[in-house]
Amino acid sequence: MTQTDDISNTKQTIAQACAITFKGNASNGLQQDAFFFLDHWYQEGLGVMPVTPIVAPFCLAVSDGVASSNQSQHCSKAVVKAIKALWDDKQANVQSMTSDRIYQQLSQTKHTQKRYGAAATLAMIVGVLNDDKSINIDITHVGDSRVYKLGKEAKEWQFLTRDHNLLNELIEQQAQEQGRQVKFADYNQEEMASSLYSITECFALTTDDSYLSSEAPESLSQTINVNSGDCLLVCTDGIHDLVPSRNWQPVSAKTDLQDWLIALKNQVYDSKGNAYDNGTAIVVRFE
Repeated sequence: MTQTDDISNTKQTIAQACAITFKGNASNGLQQDAFFFLDHWYQEGLGVMPVTPIVAPFCLAVSDGVASSNQSQHCSKAVVKAIKALWDDKQANVQSMTSDRIYQQLSQTKHTQKRYGAAATLAMIVGVLNDDKSINIDITHVGDSRVYKLGKEAKEWQFLTRDHNLLNELIEQQAQEQGRQVKFADYNQEEMASSLYSITECFALTTDDSYLSSEAPESLSQTINVNSGDCLLVCTDGIHDLVPSRNWQPVSAKTDLQDWLIALKNQVYDSKGNAYDNGTAIVVRFE
């Protein structure tokens, strides 16, 4: 069944979603974040979007251009445009929304030489309503954009994705040397040296025939089940690097999602980092 067929057969609202994006005080003055929200991609100073009802299936994603290149806004935009192309494909289904398919879509478009090597991350969720009315969420991520969950009865947000960066590789190496398994909570440690945050996997733009020798980035995927009252947040590192999730406010059934995102943005500007990076976040509350 295609996305179009699913949507035509499923009109029940299963969640509410809202997104915010801001340039921040990025030193290069560029907006290198981009995001996909249900049926369209965005890369601009939108501010906060209206709260939008969600039906299944749905797709939400953020992509962060790696700031080492002043051309990386083109890569994050290409990533979310590739997501839209896959989502709009009436011959496809939700299982087509994978990192490899996004990479294949990117490879069909070649870019000017000055954009060669521009890179971007990805955090994407795809929601499907099962026959028993339960909701499955497929999570795909590359790099250091993240997905968080706040359970209905939980007091703190918990990250669901492991960053592709040097820090987490070091954590795994140390655990292997000590003959132990890494606890998931050991990943994504905060307040570490900035050099350890260097990402090890990302999408990159290619030019001419260079895509023939390039490889798709390593991605991590998982499927979770969500229940009424649960919340998810998909965000770029301009959010979680500056305001740790333990400092985020909870979300209840009565929380105004726009106000919540605006408060999060204010926390980013009030942080020690003073919004030194672009920030993008999408919050979803399930009904």
